Amino acid sequence: MMELMKKSVQEMSLYSGQNELVAIKIGNSTVNFAFFRTPCCSDFDMISFETKEILNWEYDSLCRLFSNHQNCDCIVCSVVPELTEKFFSFLKKVYNKVIVITSKTPSGLSLRIRNPESFGVDRLAATVAAYELFKKNIAVVDAGTATTITVVTQEGEILGGAIMPGLGTMNYSLKEKTASLPLVDLEKDFDVPGIDTHSAILSGILLGTVYAIEGIIGDIEKKINHKLEIVLTGGYSQLLSKYMHKKHLLNKHLVIEGMRLIYLKNIKN
Repeated sequence: MMELMKKSVQEMSLYSGQNELVAIKIGNSTVNFAFFRTPCCSDFDMISFETKEILNWEYDSLCRLFSNHQNCDCIVCSVVPELTEKFFSFLKKVYNKVIVITSKTPSGLSLRIRNPESFGVDRLAATVAAYELFKKNIAVVDAGTATTITVVTQEGEILGGAIMPGLGTMNYSLKEKTASLPLVDLEKDFDVPGIDTHSAILSGILLGTVYAIEGIIGDIEKKINHKLEIVLTGGYSQLLSKYMHKKHLLNKHLVIEGMRLIYLKNIKN
């Protein structure tokens, strides 16, 4: 871990003193650190670590990570409460302003759902970015540890959506919960129908997810009587995009872009 930390600090030092916004996305599988030279520009540099690795970091490790980026503002989007608390206690000592996104953070969108406090802030951030792109009725598909669908109207109202296990989650679950099924390489080509176990698992996981996504969106469109623009994001988004039948826009880092936009909406608060 120390060698990886040294390498990351060296990479980040290339941008030392130039960044004005640090966006930290804390997910169940990965923690992403995005460094914007200015919050008014969507270009950023990013490094990532596995979440399980960062859970074991000590205070001095965090200090080394941010040693070259201490005169910035920071925004955090976290779905891991343990790390939210750990990071915030550190970040508030380092940065000029720290915003931790919650369901109550002004975002330009309204949550028309039950128990809005339980709505994933990563889903909120991704939807903010997608809405900024289209200002239409949109279905945001975030393909990560979980695959989520979030629907927002052209009036900026989030209506809800769907949550299902992500591609990697299904892959590992089959391996862990059965005696004989292997972990498969999700990037491999496969046959339909699957002519061996690997192809059968791949076609089940990948095509099953695609048909689930497109079927759910189709049902939602009938329910609300509106056609939805589809935006695909998340770690598995490029992989899913290869098999999607419905027209869609692909933006792997929509959550990061949404965090920047939420920051701009809150900077004067």
